Amino acid sequence: MILERGFADKYLDDVINGRIKLGLGLGLPKFDDHYRFKQGEFTIINGLDNVGKTDWLLWYFCALSVTQGLKFCVWSGENKAGQLVKRLIQWKIGKYIDKADELDIYNAKAWVEEHFKFIDNTGFYKSEELFAMFESLDVNAVLIDPYTGMNRDYTHAANYDFLNESRKFVNQTKKSLFVNTHPNTEAARRIYGLEHEYFGYPMPPSRSQSEGGQPFANRPDNFITIHRLIGHPLMKFNTQVYIRKVKDTETGGEPNAIDDPIIFEYNKGLGFVSDGINIVNKVIRPDLQFQPLIPNNDFDSNQDPF
Repeated sequence: MILERGFADKYLDDVINGRIKLGLGLGLPKFDDHYRFKQGEFTIINGLDNVGKTDWLLWYFCALSVTQGLKFCVWSGENKAGQLVKRLIQWKIGKYIDKADELDIYNAKAWVEEHFKFIDNTGFYKSEELFAMFESLDVNAVLIDPYTGMNRDYTHAANYDFLNESRKFVNQTKKSLFVNTHPNTEAARRIYGLEHEYFGYPMPPSRSQSEGGQPFANRPDNFITIHRLIGHPLMKFNTQVYIRKVKDTETGGEPNAIDDPIIFEYNKGLGFVSDGINIVNKVIRPDLQFQPLIPNNDFDSNQDPF
């Protein structure tokens, strides 16, 4: 279909008159400067195994639900839905579930059920089956976690088919799509060099090092890398978030510097804290404001950290 003459007039008028709306932020300035939720966009996430990709993503959804009232549907093939619900409840009330009051648990559970839907992870779904279920729900965004957990062909053509289906899904439904991916073997072997302060520890993967390769970097609107220095005496509980790609910077966001990740502290499993703020509970934690690393003289950098 050829667009009619004047199709861009309203957009141009909005630009001229300053009516372009920013995407939704969390109220965390450093993060909001680089990434904002936008309805109907396609975001791919990658990261090494066991760095907490699902945890951080689920927390991000929880924060958006608390601050913006958004609703989500999650298919997580590698995590039990009950465990995900438990995490959401603990983040919402700021207490471990076995230490919380029964009424607090009841109210938090009701809140989770209002804002989150989960797809049975015992099923081995094709992408078209997941997209059909997602489309039937009244939610703002959906998560496929992970891409490799679906029932699919492991071919280059199948990767392109999925990316095209994903683009079609967000364009037609206006629901946002998040897809969690694993990196390739090459990425898992890369470590920081001798001159780096993180010598010997795994480096974060690049966009093209996702399983699926460069097309997975090309096709989405946004790309996020989640990283953590597992085993590091000072950084093992700090999640590093790299915003690798933001296609529409006009509505907010831009990639952060490759050597300046946004830090989220794990907070003992009670909700991530960034710059001392637990946004889900609106709790200020000055003790968890990120500080420059202090060398640990008792740590042997030549020791295998894995």
